[in-house]
Amino acid sequence: MSKLEMLEQKANESVREYAYRVIFENIMSLHLVPGTAISEKEISDRLSISRTPVREAFIRLAQAGLLEILPQRGTYISKIDTAQITEFRFLRVTLERAVMELACRSFPEAHLKSLKVCLEGQEQVLQKFDASRFYELDNEMHYIIFSGCDKPSIWQLLQNANINYIRARVLNVSAAQTEMQLLYE
Repeated sequence: MSKLEMLEQKANESVREYAYRVIFENIMSLHLVPGTAISEKEISDRLSISRTPVREAFIRLAQAGLLEILPQRGTYISKIDTAQITEFRFLRVTLERAVMELACRSFPEAHLKSLKVCLEGQEQVLQKFDASRFYELDNEMHYIIFSGCDKPSIWQLLQNANINYIRARVLNVSAAQTEMQLLYE
């Protein structure tokens, strides 16, 4: 469990929400690697909270497909389902094509300016080999495009629909960062 990245508890954030957010963010950023065992006790000790909010977070994460709870054997970070990724990629590419067609027909000036700033930011973080920030800006770029086409709910639906695809994207961005660093050493 040594890879658990600690996060500050937000103002007005319940202990239950805090536990969920810490575990969720660590799974999504791959600080907690797929297939790794995870323990309620270890998490509650690291976060200095009782086991009840951690148990509730585990249940929510299992329902989202991020944890696999095996009675009498333990709890594990779910592995990434590659078949599901292939299906979801088809959905995402299809929707993104349609949204890009809309954007090419009509795109608000304010969104265009935001998009330009975002792309410039992506260029800057690429030079710094900051995969995590690049991933954030990439998501922001997509959100700007979907929003500019009056489709922000569809982008949110895509973000919530397939956790495996998002984890695979994080893995790809991290691998690319490592390759780029090796090239420039």
